[in-house]
Amino acid sequence: MSEIRFGVVGLGMGHNRAKLIARTAGARLVAVCDLDEARCRRTAEETGCEWTQDYDELLARSDIDVVQVMVPSGMHAKFGIQAAQAGKHVVTTKPIEVTLDAADRLIAACAAAGVMLAVDFEYRYIPEVAVVKEAIDQGLFGRLVLGEVSLKWHRPQSYYDNGWRGTWAFDGGGSLMNQTVHDIDVLAWFMGRPKRVWGHMSVNTHQIETEDLGMAMIEFESGAKGRVLGTTTYPVSRPVIKEVHGERLGASIVGAELEWFAPDGVAAPQLVYDGPRNIVEDVVAALQNGTQPLVTGAEGRRSLELIQAIYESARTQRVVELSL
Repeated sequence: MSEIRFGVVGLGMGHNRAKLIARTAGARLVAVCDLDEARCRRTAEETGCEWTQDYDELLARSDIDVVQVMVPSGMHAKFGIQAAQAGKHVVTTKPIEVTLDAADRLIAACAAAGVMLAVDFEYRYIPEVAVVKEAIDQGLFGRLVLGEVSLKWHRPQSYYDNGWRGTWAFDGGGSLMNQTVHDIDVLAWFMGRPKRVWGHMSVNTHQIETEDLGMAMIEFESGAKGRVLGTTTYPVSRPVIKEVHGERLGASIVGAELEWFAPDGVAAPQLVYDGPRNIVEDVVAALQNGTQPLVTGAEGRRSLELIQAIYESARTQRVVELSL
């Protein structure tokens, strides 16, 4: 496949993804779809693609290879399964879905149709994040001890007044599922399989169904520990902090700034990331080379399972054991 042809459904955040596709080598944006005609026209005018308000019409096109699903989180399975059954490869934005049952149905539908399923966890393509993962894989940290992620952002009430954010049905949660999911994905990518979770969630400054502050302590299969904090109650948005350390090395990423912490006499790693820089580059390369994307459906399911365990623990006020 010399050129990978994309369609995008959902033009809220999908507007930016459509522009990313349009400027990525090896990709071509064919058409976009949204119920809102003004959104369709805006994206089509800015990218030079075609548009439709009819999703079935988008799926019927033979000149689309991949459908990027950018609708509310609780609708990813519905739209993704339709795309798979139409023979299209599927890319969902994060999270893969809001329930494990829905995620499993989407994964199964893509497998049955013989199409690729990728999940857009954009932090994995940040060079500073990727080189920490490479250092972990090379054993440069030694035995991992602790991984932590902290997201302190501000979201006004108006952010939640669009009808789906902050709802269990369509957002799947609040500050953990919507905002901190990227960082929880990175934490699990760094630390490995989670074994045991204690969680807390609360609503503090917003009128929403779900949490605007969530926390968790995690024990991983390796014996390493983890800590998660995600909130949209902070007066202003601060850079996200991701930290990990082992017996021999530590690393801290604040925003996109990486700092290594090594004992005296130990040189910091000199690693260079040369992989894809975004989901579109990743999907194009995977389809052209017959390989897997960085975040498959099964990989995308892992962060959802961890967040669901945090929520279950918070609701029951009990430690939750995850199946290994």
